[in-house]
Amino acid sequence: MIVDAKAFSEAMNKVSRVLKKSAIPILEEIRVSVKDGVCTLTATDLETWLTARLPVKGDDMSFTFFKTKDVMKACSHFDGELTIELYEQPEKRKDARRLRLYCGQRAAEYDATSDEDYPSLVSVASDKVFQTNAAQFLARIERVRYATMKPGANTKPFNTCVQFNGQRVFSLDGYRMACDTQEDLTFPVPFLAYGSSLAYLKVFGKSDVTVQVGDRYVLFTDGEVSLYVHRHGVDTFDVDSAVPKQYQEAVTVRTADFIKELNYLKECASGTTKPYVRFSGESLSMSAPNGKFRTSIPVSGRGDLTLGFDLRYMLDALKQFKDEPEVTVKLSGVFSPIVIEAENRGDFALVLPVRIKEEELAA
Repeated sequence: MIVDAKAFSEAMNKVSRVLKKSAIPILEEIRVSVKDGVCTLTATDLETWLTARLPVKGDDMSFTFFKTKDVMKACSHFDGELTIELYEQPEKRKDARRLRLYCGQRAAEYDATSDEDYPSLVSVASDKVFQTNAAQFLARIERVRYATMKPGANTKPFNTCVQFNGQRVFSLDGYRMACDTQEDLTFPVPFLAYGSSLAYLKVFGKSDVTVQVGDRYVLFTDGEVSLYVHRHGVDTFDVDSAVPKQYQEAVTVRTADFIKELNYLKECASGTTKPYVRFSGESLSMSAPNGKFRTSIPVSGRGDLTLGFDLRYMLDALKQFKDEPEVTVKLSGVFSPIVIEAENRGDFALVLPVRIKEEELAA
C-alpha cells in the first residue's frame, strides 16, 4: 500500500494512546486493515477502542504490528510517500509476516503477525445521537471525574463512572459528588462510562464530534477518528435527591485562602488516616496522632454552625473552582451535605460532613 507518511504516523500516534502493558500480548499492538482504498488502524484494551481511517493506494491487506512502538519510531522520521509491503513467512510460522517500509532514501523492515487473533472491532447501532465539541465536552468531564472511585471487584458503576443524564455530567463515590450542567445539550438517553476511557477524547482536539449511544458502547467520531467507550449502565443517580433544598448559612470565602490553609493542615497532619477538619466560625482545626493544629480564614455570611469534613475531599472540591476568586459554601446542618459553588457557573461540588468526637474539638 502507498500512504502519506505524516498522516500514517499521526494516525498511529492517535490510536496508540489506548495501548498499555497487557497479559494479552496482541493488545499491545496496532492492527492495520486496508480495504477499498481505506486504511483503518485499530488499538484497544478491550474497555476502550480507538480507530483512525485514512486514504491509501494499493491492494487490500491486513496484519498486526509486532512491537508497534518500534515501528512508530521509524514512521516518525518518514516524510512524503510511504510504501508498505507485506510478505508472508510460512517457513517461520503460520501467522508470520514481514513488513518492508520505503520512504525516500529511508527503509525499514519489521516482523508482523496475522490479524486473525486480534479482537473484532465493536459496533454501535442506535438512533440515540447528539453533537458536541470534543474539547468542551472533555472539559466538563475532567471537571467532575475526580469524584469517582477506582474500579474494583466490589465497586458499582454508580461510584466508578462519570454519569450523563438530562443536561448533567456528574460523578459520586459515596463521600462526595461533582456535578456540571451543559445547558446547550440534553443527552438523548442516560449512560455511564469510565472517566479514564473518556479522557481519550483528547485525540479529537477542538473538533466537533458526533456521539452515538448504543446498548454496550458509546461512539465518538469526527469521521476519521473514532473512539468506542464501554457503556456501564443506563440507571444514573438522582442528583436532586442528594442536594439540600434549603440552607441555614451561605459562607463566602476566597478560594486560594481556603486551599492554602487546608494544605497547611494537610502537611502538618500528614500521618493521620482520618484527616478530619473542624470548621467553626473562621476557625479550621484538626487533631492528629502527632499533634493538634489550627488556622483560620476570613469568611462572610458565617453563622453558628460547627461541622466537620474530610480534608482530602474538601480540597478536591475546591480545586474544581481553583480559578475562581471566591466560592460559596452552603450549609444546611451539621449532618447535611456541604455544597460548594462559584458565581456564574453551572457546576457544583458536594462533600458529606463527618462526625468529630467532642474531645477532638479542642484543637
